[in-house]
Amino acid sequence: MKLLLVVCLIATLTGLGDAQSAEIPLQRGITVDQPIIHNAGAMPEADKEDAVMVTLTKEGNVYLGINQISIAALSGEIKNALPERNAQIVYIKADAHAPYSIVVRVMDSVRSAGIRRVGLLTAIDSEKPGKLMAPKGLEMLIVSPQ
Repeated sequence: MKLLLVVCLIATLTGLGDAQSAEIPLQRGITVDQPIIHNAGAMPEADKEDAVMVTLTKEGNVYLGINQISIAALSGEIKNALPERNAQIVYIKADAHAPYSIVVRVMDSVRSAGIRRVGLLTAIDSEKPGKLMAPKGLEMLIVSPQ
């Protein structure tokens, strides 16, 4: 009985007993140093298992999900990943120090895949460190020049 009480107390103190933290799904991904902005909107859909995530590292490496990919192959792989998905949005998570030319080339690949909605993910500017929060970022529409 005492052991059960101790386990429940530890779970409560560490947040394991908090049902709210269990509601936030976390997908595996590549960690980068994202830029911090103050006016980002919540993008909880970016953490869903079927979200299409493109990550750019400061070294210029590009990943689709957790798999490294060339920019030349990115458009085709995005087309393959999205037909069965309802939301036609691609999330881009770029390191704050990623080369601008790579960011532009990735966005061009996303556009050539027929995707118009892009979520640019940013770091979470939180006053509560250690608390799980939904991803934040800026949603953009990519339009073709006229």
